[in-house]
Amino acid sequence: MRVLAAALLVSTLGAQPVRERWIRAKAPGEAQPDVHSVEVTGEEVVVRSAGISLAWLGPLAQPAQPGAGRQQYTFRLPLRPRPAAGGHAHLPTAYAGVFLNGVPMPNRLAALSYRGQNLWHFDPVARGAGGTHGAVRPGMLEALLAGGRGGSPLIGYALDGYPVYGPWWGGTRMRSSYQLRKLATRESWPDGTRLAPGQAGPPVGAEYPLGSFAEDYEYVAGSGDLDEYNGRMAKTAEYPEGTYAYFLSTNGEGRAAFPYLLAHEFYGEYRAPRAEGVLRFRVTGARGKLERHLEFVHEKPMHVLVISHDRRSFAHVHPEVNEEGVWEVSYAFPHAGRFRVYAEYTPPGGNARREQYDVTAPGAAAKAATGRAEEVENPGVTLEQRWAVRAGEDVELVFRVGEGIRGWRPYLGEWAHVVMAGEGLASLFHAHPLDGLPAGEGHDHTRTPPPERVRVGANFAAAGRYKLWFQMRLGERVVTVPFWLRVEGAAGKRGKEEEAPAGAVRVRITAQGYEPARVEVPAGRPVVLAITRTTEGNCGGRIVFPGLGMERAIAPGGTVVVRLPAQPRGEVRFGCGMGMYRGSVVVVGGAGIE
Repeated sequence: MRVLAAALLVSTLGAQPVRERWIRAKAPGEAQPDVHSVEVTGEEVVVRSAGISLAWLGPLAQPAQPGAGRQQYTFRLPLRPRPAAGGHAHLPTAYAGVFLNGVPMPNRLAALSYRGQNLWHFDPVARGAGGTHGAVRPGMLEALLAGGRGGSPLIGYALDGYPVYGPWWGGTRMRSSYQLRKLATRESWPDGTRLAPGQAGPPVGAEYPLGSFAEDYEYVAGSGDLDEYNGRMAKTAEYPEGTYAYFLSTNGEGRAAFPYLLAHEFYGEYRAPRAEGVLRFRVTGARGKLERHLEFVHEKPMHVLVISHDRRSFAHVHPEVNEEGVWEVSYAFPHAGRFRVYAEYTPPGGNARREQYDVTAPGAAAKAATGRAEEVENPGVTLEQRWAVRAGEDVELVFRVGEGIRGWRPYLGEWAHVVMAGEGLASLFHAHPLDGLPAGEGHDHTRTPPPERVRVGANFAAAGRYKLWFQMRLGERVVTVPFWLRVEGAAGKRGKEEEAPAGAVRVRITAQGYEPARVEVPAGRPVVLAITRTTEGNCGGRIVFPGLGMERAIAPGGTVVVRLPAQPRGEVRFGCGMGMYRGSVVVVGGAGIE
């Protein structure tokens, strides 16, 4: 039985070690452990494997998933790697390299996040996920850490083509230059981004001590032996003339330390293959940087709606970020003509946003419209609307789901999603069922039976004929049920304005959400909020304080006064009834919440 620890110690000189160092499978076949083939094509080395091995490097490697079925990995590595000339590419979400035994080198710091929001990413190594022992040969990672002053073995390659070594080089154990930040609360990122209400991580404490999340660390130049990419220039047995190399970083006690193998970006040039028929979005945040960690809202970081101007076609798709920080999704326009593309997302430190773009699709109709919603005329869903709907007034739309529907499951965290588009796409409204909880605090619908009716709040800005798309999941299939709705002219009514006392904190509800979304008040004192809702279309018909059991209705143009009792230090969250908008009252000073 070959094991990785022994094989990694075998070293022979060669001009291009990336051709030669792989641990090969004993027999051909897709299910065999270790590397199946190594091929040089032009300027690339192509390595193929099933991603399984008889050896495992503990939590630094991704073990095979039971029941995942047959897998085949293809890793393409530059034969002659080069330093990045411009910006450095981010690590892909899935994996950043490959070990010599053909097992993917996962990006473990991007897999799981607190509350599933994609903002505070768990460090599974620090939290003990998976332990440090493999099932076949215990102590493999520990053996590398103990190592020897003669140098650590080559253990794999990053996707930019540079080698990855164990923790020893030149008689020195390689120390990380990432240090823990001095934090008591997790309300900002290492780059200084101050997070918005509902985006903070858990307080630093016994349950989540410092080091639980990747965002608990910051790079401090010169504090260790490695740079911000977790590597350095080095001469090794395989590269006697010198090369850039990544190392397994350690701390002062000699234990594996954050960021372990690679940090957040590649040192060398890396660009994944590009496909045709892809929509791409660049999200620019503070200081002009590209945002690649958008908050997960309804299970996805970005929701893109593609609607033809004649409202004949509709699609709801979800981009993922690539290594350049660009959000992309495969999509083929179903026919020629004018389309409007809406991108909905929530950046760190900001409220939900919607951007829109007009696109003209040339040529004949596409044979396969990737991502296009499958419209089902009548699967048993009806719109119960027995009264006139008027522009500028809050209305509750009720969709009745027939008993004959089978396999109804939550879709993107809700029983249904409803998109409403006005004539000429002059207005668009994306609604979720009313549940009275702010975003991020939704019910666990997997534990409750499907409802007989789905209630959705709406407010139409203008009269006209609207098209509605009711989306639901039946089994593994997402179906879209179209409806038409006539909205009558406004009746001229305006919401009641309650008189706000002196000293009240004023909050406005607009189409963009709450302004301000964060209100700071001293601990131990009651606070009065005067909340005014504008007449533009928005989903702010109700404001809910779930932690306090409070709820108020607000008509367009109206003002309500909300009196909150004195609170200890902490955060009191509030949101609209559909979880689309959210805010918080942050209580500062005084005693903490037990």
